[in-house]
Amino acid sequence: MSFRLADGSTMLLKHALGVRIVCHAGTLWLSEYQRFDDSVLQAGDSITVGSDRDVVLSGLPDAQVALISQ
Repeated sequence: MSFRLADGSTMLLKHALGVRIVCHAGTLWLSEYQRFDDSVLQAGDSITVGSDRDVVLSGLPDAQVALISQ
């Protein structure tokens, strides 16, 4: 699934274990529930969620994002 997160838009991924989050364009901020460190992805960066926690995504200001189930 690929989509655009506009400035100020957020998306909640419930129980995101194993989901690969890819930033294709722009900047993406993500925060995992009960983790103290957030992540910022630039175009070309990706991260795979290593826990079954919820994750919040937000475009800073915009981001083109893909979610890939493992």
